Amino acid sequence: MTTLNTDLYPKLIRDFFLFDHSVSDGTAHKPVTLPFAYDLAELLQEAEQLPYDDRPVNRCYVWGPTAQSDPGCDLLTSTDTDYTAQIDLTPYPKIQSFIDSLNAVGPITYLTFKRMKPRGYIMPHIDSECNPYKIYVPLSWPAGSEFKMFGQGNIDFTDLKPNLINTSDVMHSVVNDSDEHRIIFSFYADWSHPGWKHIAWPNSK
Repeated sequence: MTTLNTDLYPKLIRDFFLFDHSVSDGTAHKPVTLPFAYDLAELLQEAEQLPYDDRPVNRCYVWGPTAQSDPGCDLLTSTDTDYTAQIDLTPYPKIQSFIDSLNAVGPITYLTFKRMKPRGYIMPHIDSECNPYKIYVPLSWPAGSEFKMFGQGNIDFTDLKPNLINTSDVMHSVVNDSDEHRIIFSFYADWSHPGWKHIAWPNSK
């Protein structure tokens, strides 16, 4: 991706995107289909109004363990069994409906929205303390946005389709090499639940 050959990005970012020409073998990320209807434009409209924090990649923690501060992800050490909304979702009925639909499939354990500013980036890393798998749902993906996994190629989000991603075993990095904000949300689920197991690994027994 030659557009990253610029002083706006650290050398590690430039090298990560310029010199890893790998392609996916399907083990680190794959598209998934959620078994209910939703409107991406309506979700994006509400997501743009969420109360994001002021981190370099703005976050809004929406769903997670009851009566706890934001753990950052679905931690491997978590023993929680009760999950609830972390903000008042009354002003965001489409997001509330989406979360209700997710939980109808099986319990979700953590959900957060992320807004990346123009020319923003996340350094290469692995989520070693977190549940290995999460589903990413892109709401906007400007031309120039890239999600790269080391040795596993780029994840194609241009069609705004959800993907199941293994972020705890594979190094990955994200850039928004555009003039627009990029907004996504991601969630973890109880992958042992039959509903989620069927979506994530439909051929498993």
